[in-house]
Amino acid sequence: MCGFVVLLNRTPHGRPSSRPDPCALLAHRGPDADGHLDLHGDGWHAELHFRRLAVMDPDPRSDQPFGDPARGVLVYNGELYNAPRLRGRLSGRGVAFTTEGDTEVLYELLLQPDFARLLDEVDGMFAFVLVLPGGEIRYGRDRLGIKPLYTAADAGGRPAALASEIEPLRACGLAGDADPVAVAQGAMFLWTPPPRTGWQRVRSVPAGTVLAARGAGYGEVSERWRAARTGPPGDIGAAVRTSVARQLRADVTVGLLLSGGLDSTWLGVEMARHGFAGPCFAARPRTPAGTPEPFEDDAPYAARVARQLGLPLAWADLDLDVLRRIPDLVATAEVPFGDPAALALMQLSRAARGKATVLLSGVGVEELFLGYERYQAVWLLQRLPAWARPALGATGAIPAPRRYRGRADKFERLLRLDALDWSWATQAYYGGREWAALSPLAGLDEVTERHREVAGAVLDAGGTPLAALAECDRRLFLPGLNLLYADRASMRAGVELRVPFLGEPVVAAAFGAAAEDQLRLGVGKSRFRAAAVASGVPEFVARRPKTGFGAPVRSLLREHGARLWREVRRSPLFDDVLDRRTADRVVADHVQGRRDRGLAVFGLLCAAVWWERNAAGTGRTAEVLSGYRAAAVG
Repeated sequence: MCGFVVLLNRTPHGRPSSRPDPCALLAHRGPDADGHLDLHGDGWHAELHFRRLAVMDPDPRSDQPFGDPARGVLVYNGELYNAPRLRGRLSGRGVAFTTEGDTEVLYELLLQPDFARLLDEVDGMFAFVLVLPGGEIRYGRDRLGIKPLYTAADAGGRPAALASEIEPLRACGLAGDADPVAVAQGAMFLWTPPPRTGWQRVRSVPAGTVLAARGAGYGEVSERWRAARTGPPGDIGAAVRTSVARQLRADVTVGLLLSGGLDSTWLGVEMARHGFAGPCFAARPRTPAGTPEPFEDDAPYAARVARQLGLPLAWADLDLDVLRRIPDLVATAEVPFGDPAALALMQLSRAARGKATVLLSGVGVEELFLGYERYQAVWLLQRLPAWARPALGATGAIPAPRRYRGRADKFERLLRLDALDWSWATQAYYGGREWAALSPLAGLDEVTERHREVAGAVLDAGGTPLAALAECDRRLFLPGLNLLYADRASMRAGVELRVPFLGEPVVAAAFGAAAEDQLRLGVGKSRFRAAAVASGVPEFVARRPKTGFGAPVRSLLREHGARLWREVRRSPLFDDVLDRRTADRVVADHVQGRRDRGLAVFGLLCAAVWWERNAAGTGRTAEVLSGYRAAAVG
């Protein structure tokens, strides 16, 4: 797990002393070592900067940039979990290895004539840039986009740099202006659908692809690999066992993030079978004064699971006063983002640093095996005749699924929409009419374009609306929200987060089954749940409803939102991108108890901080929120 920056055709004779090391901004991603290399030839130049978090083969022989300029040089972020098997394949071809790490395995694999076919055999998470002797670059990401990779374009649209995070690209003057559409998306969804990033000249590299560009000008970009379709579905239990066993391999201490929920408990069961004896890390709330909002507390479940498995448990006491932490959240996420769950993982990762370098997490199960409530809603909707949906919505008698009754207003909105719109509407915090008033600059079509594009392709090919929603979640929501904050939160603390449920064996078990086979009415991820119980997950865990990370956002905003909003509404965001009067109504609805708009208001606060930080050149809203706690409890 590492970070890198590759600058293309910048300065042919090295970096001027007046320009800072762009990779210094990624020191948190690689506290163990750094490396720099200039490569150039006839009409091309590549400047490589790297930071290393040593997990496999900590010896300096595996430091990066890795390779020989006469063959090619690699910078790489990630882990290949089946590296021993791939090493054996390559050794059979006469490759002689000089290290024990997976970096050399990926390097030699990418230099093979049939590297695209070999990449289909990789089980891992990766983002890399390979610079070949003639100046050609190859760069790409794993199937699901577990590891980040961004590309910045020059004025002509040609690749000018690639990096693990966006801040180094901004420091080099390559990001361009802020993107108001991305900021609007952050307010609409609380995350930014890729490939948008918040900057007009920076895009995320598509997941599951390897692209190539020639050295002289890097003007033509071609696709060299696209992740193949997975094989036939196998047994989920066997797939999980294989994936966990592979991801336990490390030359540093491995820990477990344990919530006491179904996913993390299954990880604990499988890890214990392999002799894992800790450490485990769990969160417990430290509720701030004046916020009585009830939410699910994972701590009792985590403690019970740890006792049953005989694993030691280290606690992270979460500061749930999340409003004052918004500036930290915005800076860490980089893209327009507003999900408060990321704050809990940020605090857990910081608590784990120094006790474990690798953490295993249950991220990804909900998207692969359809565990969210929205899948239940769409599954029910697609079983209703199209002509009956608007009429049913008009009656107000909405037969919402058991776990969806608390979202009746959103379900009623879905009844009035076409199937093409369900994928974005299940994730949106605004309806179409309200959005038109809030966002005169970035209209609904532009903000929902990527959802409609992905969902439309599935529907046009004869897929069901549920399959379209699942595809949107796997291609947009998973890399744009959960995997993004998992990477940022862990790497800010200098730890590697591994996600065994996104290993290739498990992905095949999920993707090989029809979406409708993954759940039963009222029970999400039913196939996965049954496999977990059969593998030894206790019944008290399997019966527990899904909760996720909690924070008292709603009650904090009801109590303190009016006072804070008087300052936040002055943000330039409400002059440049969003309508101030419409935002006033959203906040008033929540503060006065007319409607629960807590997360929508939280998203507006995050968007205001992001816009000031990255476009307006001020930090007034961040200062207001950072000082919130003293004013609230003083």
